Amino acid sequence: MATDRALEREYDVPADETPAGTCPYCGRPFRAERYVTFHIGVDHAEECSDAEREAFDEERDDEEYDLFTFHFKAAISVFLVYFLFTFIYALVWAG
Repeated sequence: MATDRALEREYDVPADETPAGTCPYCGRPFRAERYVTFHIGVDHAEECSDAEREAFDEERDDEEYDLFTFHFKAAISVFLVYFLFTFIYALVWAG
């Protein structure tokens, strides 16, 4: 179980850093509050409150939108590079 694995580990936080948040269930430190939300929604799904579940769902939706946007931009970039090379080939070697 994920909760058991989290309890078995120890985490060293560098002396010059302070964690932005810690898990209220297992005490694991995180660099951003967003990571705490993801951790609670994934590793402590059975224990989390309705508000924590809602926050996790909102963060997951935002993450899915960001990932879709990245994939869309990557696909457009590949298409444009392909078009550019095809156009250059047509001008230089076929002309």
